[in-house]
Amino acid sequence: MCTALAVVQIKSSVDRAEGLRFEALASERTDVVSDRLDTYIALLRGTAGLFASAGGHVRSDQFAAYIDRLRLPELYAGIQGIGFIRAIPAARRDEILAEIRADGLPDFAIKPDGERDFYTAINFLEPRDARSVAGSGFDMYTQKVRAMAMDHARDTGLRAISGKVILGLNPADQEAGFLIFLPVYDRPLGRIPATVEERRAYLRGWVFSPFRASTLFVRAVEQRARMPELDITVYDGNAISEETVLYRPSTNQPHNDKSFSTVRKMSVGDHDWTVVLTSTDAFLPDANRIFIPIVAAGGLLATVILFGAALTQVRATASAETAREQLSEMNASLEGRVEERTAQLESARGALETLNRNLEQIVDTRTADLKAANDEIQRFAYIVSHDLRSPLVNVMGFTSELQVARETISKFYNNVVATLPERATPDVKQAIEEELPEAIDFIRSSTAKMDRLINAILRLSREGGRVLTPEPLDMKRLFEGIGESLAHQLAEAGAKLNIEDVPNLVGDRLAIEQIFTNLLENAVKYLAPGRPGQIRVQGWQEGSTVFYDVEDNGRGIDPRDHARVFDLFRRAGAQDRPGEGIGLAHVRALVRRLGGTITLNSAANEGSTFRVSLPGVMTRTEEGDEG
Repeated sequence: MCTALAVVQIKSSVDRAEGLRFEALASERTDVVSDRLDTYIALLRGTAGLFASAGGHVRSDQFAAYIDRLRLPELYAGIQGIGFIRAIPAARRDEILAEIRADGLPDFAIKPDGERDFYTAINFLEPRDARSVAGSGFDMYTQKVRAMAMDHARDTGLRAISGKVILGLNPADQEAGFLIFLPVYDRPLGRIPATVEERRAYLRGWVFSPFRASTLFVRAVEQRARMPELDITVYDGNAISEETVLYRPSTNQPHNDKSFSTVRKMSVGDHDWTVVLTSTDAFLPDANRIFIPIVAAGGLLATVILFGAALTQVRATASAETAREQLSEMNASLEGRVEERTAQLESARGALETLNRNLEQIVDTRTADLKAANDEIQRFAYIVSHDLRSPLVNVMGFTSELQVARETISKFYNNVVATLPERATPDVKQAIEEELPEAIDFIRSSTAKMDRLINAILRLSREGGRVLTPEPLDMKRLFEGIGESLAHQLAEAGAKLNIEDVPNLVGDRLAIEQIFTNLLENAVKYLAPGRPGQIRVQGWQEGSTVFYDVEDNGRGIDPRDHARVFDLFRRAGAQDRPGEGIGLAHVRALVRRLGGTITLNSAANEGSTFRVSLPGVMTRTEEGDEG
């Protein structure tokens, strides 16, 4: 009875934990989709800002250059492209078509042809490929679902997301998807008119992005985890039917009778999606589930042992009585009991072996959990640094708009000085000629620094997932090659690099080169002024471990800063050299991945010695393995 109660209690706790984990995964998947769409909308706002800064008149080459700088295929997987749709009233059709054709598109035409009160036409769509070329000139206003979203964006001045549409003009290339529209108005700095009537009157067009549902959801959701623990199906609107399916996995994972399932509603702007999430056989069970059969088996084994003990006692009593009566049968009874005891010992030994195997499985499970957590941390670092680029792109774009606005204000002020000098005050002149340029330069330098930091985080994240490939390395030749690459810096600093005999090793060439290139570059960078620079590399081997010292007579590091110099974005001493505080953190991460250690021996104004210890022969590691 006690065993049954314990099993039921453990099973209930495990089921509850797995349910909570499923709900957390479901929320994480829907949040990923929502965050990704917010990023794409931010890109469209930045593109609308391009038209605002140019007074609405953007040439095709300017638009292509702007989209190329966004690096859409590399940084924003899932988005098909960004384009601009020109609004064309029937009365101005010939005038606007002539304007577009004069911008390097002599064969531009509206598709489909025909007489209408109002036309639209895809003017730009980048990056250029077969699909974008085929879509040039297409009038989206002829499609009801697209037109409804375009009208909503025009009248509200906000982004609008269409319902389910079929993308692609070629039947073989057609696929379900949706579009996001953002209006552009012919107003100073692209300001949104106050009333619906004015918004319709000043409408110049829409910036937009088409999204193929399969590409978006595969990139945004299914690649976030190595094992597809959840199947996600997205329906357009609130109805669940085959007609409203927006996305369904191409290959559904098998589901068992204990699968979890939930239906979530997502509001994407003013548009609703219904998201169905179901756990698959790959859904990782709670680690404590393994204890259910162990507890049950343990309780059963205890019951059997107690029963066996009682039975043995009864048999012993009966044997004693029999011995007094029949001494001749004593030997046979003893032999029987010896055999029974031997069988019991064999059974107990088998049970212990089973328990040992279960413990090994538990250890393996915990190890896999730790590895999965480490992989998730690396993915999180990549995603955070990746998604930081979107607001940074907007800041850079609007900084250019501020510069254009400052130049416009400066021209206006010069006209005032020429015509009404008494109205021009020194404060306004100082603000225009000194304070505004200084503020804009500060924003640009700050965004450039942030861009370098984001690139560094991306580089660290990618390095953590790279497969290490061991190969025999001639270390003296490797150090000499690094010295040749630093020859110019050494000559400028008046320093000398001395490379002594060092032991060879078997390791990952790229990681080893990055470690010692960084250490030697730092040694040259932080030499003491007024003192001839001396940098020495030496090494030796102890057992299966090799040691390398990089020693310099530079300005040194205070002992109180020895730990912090290996932390990310932390630096020590005078900040008179360029750097972001990333190099030594990257070095320590690489050394640890190779199975080694790095230590520092230094004092202020007495030089520094970095000692790196590594295994003489590195074994091949799996992708993303931090060990």
